[in-house]
Amino acid sequence: MARRRHDRGSPERELARTLQVDDGDSLRARALAAAEQRKRRPMLVVVMGDDVGERARVSSSSFLIGRVPGAGLVLRDPRVSSRHCRIEDRGDGYALIDLGSTNGTAINGELVTGERALSPNDKIEVGDTVIRFELQDHADAAYDDAVRRMIDIDDLTGLYQRRRFDRELAALLDESLHDDVPLGLLVMDLDGLKAINDTHGHLFGAYVIAESGRAIGETIPEGSIAARFGGDEYVVACPGMDVAGAEAVGRAIHAAINTRAFVKDGITLKPGISVGVAAFPTHGGEPEHLFQCADRALYEAKRSGKNRVAVCPG
Repeated sequence: MARRRHDRGSPERELARTLQVDDGDSLRARALAAAEQRKRRPMLVVVMGDDVGERARVSSSSFLIGRVPGAGLVLRDPRVSSRHCRIEDRGDGYALIDLGSTNGTAINGELVTGERALSPNDKIEVGDTVIRFELQDHADAAYDDAVRRMIDIDDLTGLYQRRRFDRELAALLDESLHDDVPLGLLVMDLDGLKAINDTHGHLFGAYVIAESGRAIGETIPEGSIAARFGGDEYVVACPGMDVAGAEAVGRAIHAAINTRAFVKDGITLKPGISVGVAAFPTHGGEPEHLFQCADRALYEAKRSGKNRVAVCPG
């Protein structure tokens, strides 16, 4: 018995095949255009404002823009309302709805009253921030992800770049204030790296920096974030952790570095790490204050003999 042949054509061809012959070319063209449109997904790109360069993929049927933690696109602009506006998927397109924001929402310079349909490359204006609305296919999305990774991720360690960490830390602090929960901050610096560079060369130093970053990334708890701040300096933020919890993470990182096998080209290397610990709300509610406290603790760890964990006094 001959097998029935199954045509596994594209969804667009299947859709065209279901149309009646007398529907005409215009209906077929509209149907195919709609199918093609649905393959493209919306992306928001901040092109002006405090968060310039930030991107957010619209992945839900109702997508919130505002300052409130948990919004699809969280903006730091003080002229943006907590729940400023939202984007809704209407099936055949996307609409922007102002949510009664204090300073209003505009598209391409025209104030939105109620709601407005969105078109590709529209400029959404909220406060002092301008957001471009894009529709991306799979290739566009893959390219965007690659660019974002180059911008956000340190290629040596796989940790966040400082700019990305600063943004994430500000958002985590906002969430901590909103939910009344603590937030731990660790500032770290490798010990013995100069001696490794002087003895074996900078390729060995780079190896130690990379492996230490990986050790930190593997050690921090789920939900925490880490960054390489440049050179051999690292920073970690631990949501939900008070001073004691953050200190425990610091000691775990210290143990991970001191027990890790750093071996390159048959040469065993022995770096150490000094860790300074601070936490919200004990040591302040602004990123600058937390960094200052953690830096003071790091200085104390260095002054006391290096390769140890120190906590900023309350």
